[in-house]
Amino acid sequence: MEQERRLYTFPDDQDNRIQKLYYDADIETNFNKTKLRNLKNKFCRYENYITKKHIRVIQPKLLELQKIRDDVDRQDQRLTFFYRHNPTLENIEKRKALIPIFRKAEEEYEDLKAIACEYKVSIESMYTIINEIKKQVKNIYKHYRKCSHCEKMDMVAISGCKSKHKLCSDCSDDITECPVCEEDLGLQHCYICYEYKKEIVETGCENKHQTCKECLDKIIRKNNAFEQVVCPFCRGYCSYGSKEPVDPHPASYYITETGEDIRDVWQDRADDMRER
Repeated sequence: MEQERRLYTFPDDQDNRIQKLYYDADIETNFNKTKLRNLKNKFCRYENYITKKHIRVIQPKLLELQKIRDDVDRQDQRLTFFYRHNPTLENIEKRKALIPIFRKAEEEYEDLKAIACEYKVSIESMYTIINEIKKQVKNIYKHYRKCSHCEKMDMVAISGCKSKHKLCSDCSDDITECPVCEEDLGLQHCYICYEYKKEIVETGCENKHQTCKECLDKIIRKNNAFEQVVCPFCRGYCSYGSKEPVDPHPASYYITETGEDIRDVWQDRADDMRER
């Protein structure tokens, strides 16, 4: 019940038919082109209807109410000017008569403005879901084929072999050779993402650990704030993609008044501390 209350209610939707279609439409898992076309046509008809009503009915009514508010406001300003120079009872009565007219137009304007916002949101929602349906239909035309291995109609991808066999997600998951022609695909296992990848690189550590380039790039980006990249296996220094620290100061910065390099003094002190 709580989930139903959170659902957005579309305007002029009898029996919540569009609402049910909108929230029950699993577009990404729907591979039936006929059903997708029928669903798109229903949304298009509804979108055309609410767009025409918004343009032909709601917007003219908003302009009419806005005009009434502006006219009443101008009359009130004129009577206020006359009242300052001629504070008679007649001017007071005229100003009092304008108050209910202005309040009624103001209330109707605010209510209609809220309805207009609902129509705009609904039109944008229809545009979004119609575009999603169009993309899904294009994907079906491009990738929806019969699997070369299990012969099931599904979204397929090329296996990577020389024959370019088309495999569904079930037949192409976690394989090192084509299940149709048994050709070796040249894939290697990555021990970080646990997937078979074509490109395996060394991290640059002393133990020569290997991982896929995608995982190593993520590690480098994660350690971008540090001077060194650490191997995810042995925690050793990685030379792959690492940058040497850049000294922001010139060489003259470290020269003392006696002409001695202060960095040499620091190095001597560090050596003495290690010997102790």
